[in-house]
Amino acid sequence: MSTTELIVNGRTVEDGALVYFSGVPFGFIRPIFQVLGGTVAWQSRENQVVVTWHSNFLLIPATGNGIILNGQPRTFAEAHRTVDGRLCVSLADLAAVFLGTLRPFAEQLHLFLPTGLLTGLTITRDSLVINWTGQVEHLTTGEDPAHGLSLLGASWALPIGGLVIKQSEAGHLVVNLDTDGRPLDIGVGEQSLRLAWKTPQQKLEGLVVALDAGHGGQQPGAVGVAGTLEKVLARQVVDLLSPRLREAGAEVVDIRPGDETVSLAERVRRTRVSKAELFVSIHYNAHENRSAHGTETFHATGNVEAASLALFVQGELVAALGLRDRGVKQAAFHVIRAQPEIPSILVEIGFLTNPTEEQFLLRYDTLQKTADALYAGICRYVESREKQRTSR
Repeated sequence: MSTTELIVNGRTVEDGALVYFSGVPFGFIRPIFQVLGGTVAWQSRENQVVVTWHSNFLLIPATGNGIILNGQPRTFAEAHRTVDGRLCVSLADLAAVFLGTLRPFAEQLHLFLPTGLLTGLTITRDSLVINWTGQVEHLTTGEDPAHGLSLLGASWALPIGGLVIKQSEAGHLVVNLDTDGRPLDIGVGEQSLRLAWKTPQQKLEGLVVALDAGHGGQQPGAVGVAGTLEKVLARQVVDLLSPRLREAGAEVVDIRPGDETVSLAERVRRTRVSKAELFVSIHYNAHENRSAHGTETFHATGNVEAASLALFVQGELVAALGLRDRGVKQAAFHVIRAQPEIPSILVEIGFLTNPTEEQFLLRYDTLQKTADALYAGICRYVESREKQRTSR
């Protein structure tokens, strides 16, 4: 446990609510949200914590690093941890998903989770109107309301620290914008001024990625010993991987949305129409020999970029899942053979016909690790490609 005091939205959390792992601050879920007036419940069957706080509904599985906030899957950089039966999460990740902040101050660590967001500011000759969402308490910061107003619980989804507009002694207006070191683009019109700031470039900004959940509809694909369907697991991995790619700036094209039946030719057509720059088809394996096990990744013969992508993805999957490395192989599967113009790979995550491997593969934390490994492999490939381009 840490001796540093954890302060959440100005309230002190009980001792022992803050722990560190490899220097990263983690906080226990129950005391954090209880001090905020939320409710925390444990669902033993689903092995997850359910948090309700104001208008927010948060699901946090006991394993992995995925959460669901208000129906939207999100991914933490750090995996959740359990200490003495209590679930804790990375405080930096928790702050990020709520558009909040985490800042150290002396012997304290201040976590701010906003309950509302500033949505507008309108100035007229005789009024100033501030609009926000959520449940925000407003208090004056002095005896005279003109001296300041504090919107407790409010934040803004802007990469700036502050905005000050004041009248100088000479009578003209002075605008000060704290952009935290980001360069400004200034646009001046006849009766307008536009100040824009550049956000840091995302890892996969502008990349169009086609994700193909194998089989679907009337084609279940491999069927596990316990009845697990390949099409279902492939769909779940795509659903976990998609938001991670989008957060990194990529545009994701879902080749087989839902549970529809899509022919191989149609999958290729959809990829081409979308102008995807990278194609990943996600599958699970089967074999008459129930002892067959492991992960393998395929690319078409002659597709050099696909071979490079396959190597990165295979390496990340093996490292994350700990399954047998069956290697990177060449194959003539239609969805990769028919797309030589872009890096196209087909991944066989593991064998559903192996009883032990099937039980491992269908676990939520394994699905999350699979999605994370695919994401990491794609990022490593893109980084490698960019380095090659800049070195020429």
